[in-house]
Amino acid sequence: MAAKCNLFAFSLKPKKKTPPELSQTLPLPVPVAGEPLPIEAIFTGYTIDVVNPVDIRLLCLNGGFGQGMLSRAFPVCMTNARHATRKRKRHLPASTQDPSAGMIEEPLCLFLEEAFFLMHVLNILCLKDTRGNTISVAQAFAKFRKVKRNFLACFCAYLYLKSKNWIIKSGIKFGGDFVIYVKGPQFYHASYIVLIQEVFDGAEMLTAAIDGLDFQGFNRIAETTGKDLLFLEVHYPSALDLSDDAACLERVKDVHVAETFTKHHNYLAARNHA
Repeated sequence: MAAKCNLFAFSLKPKKKTPPELSQTLPLPVPVAGEPLPIEAIFTGYTIDVVNPVDIRLLCLNGGFGQGMLSRAFPVCMTNARHATRKRKRHLPASTQDPSAGMIEEPLCLFLEEAFFLMHVLNILCLKDTRGNTISVAQAFAKFRKVKRNFLACFCAYLYLKSKNWIIKSGIKFGGDFVIYVKGPQFYHASYIVLIQEVFDGAEMLTAAIDGLDFQGFNRIAETTGKDLLFLEVHYPSALDLSDDAACLERVKDVHVAETFTKHHNYLAARNHA
């Protein structure tokens, strides 16, 4: 996949304009002067919210983590004042607004896999519940599996893609598990819609099966939006007890991920290159 990423990157057409405040990026978060890690976040029961503007900037620009709760991509604190003061259809309670600043204090929402990556792998995220109680890594893993049935497979796929230096976002808008970017959404449009399939003891699990009709639908969405499909098969060890959270967390390193690409034929592109 690394080779395909490098080859594909040369044919990508960058976006016409990248805001200057979003152009300086790093692959992963690093401490900044006067702001020691870890970063604090709140688990609401479904999403993980980061509210400190300094932490939001650190996560957004270094690894492309999270998405604004009310924005299409970056929270208002990441953009200039002209965009930050624009009206929104969805209103927050008055207590969440700062009248002196004239803008909404918009949190950064992390999806479950990237939040657990920041907790378990990078060890820079301190997760708390709505009552202020600290949530441990083991507790977070169990809670996330209850919220999302295939969280284990998605997290293993997330680790695989992150090791290839992709910027990963939620794929719910396109019907997939993830969408992945080269460098970041402020530079390029998404390259792939990622679909995850679980395989246990050499057989595909029925809960993750994709039939021919599903494939046609996904392929049509990918073709319409100018993306390709990437299937990731997550192969669990045969002796793994998937109902045991502790065992699953311990054996994440033993899970293997295989990839399958599908490529639709673009007649106009082929004609232009002929």
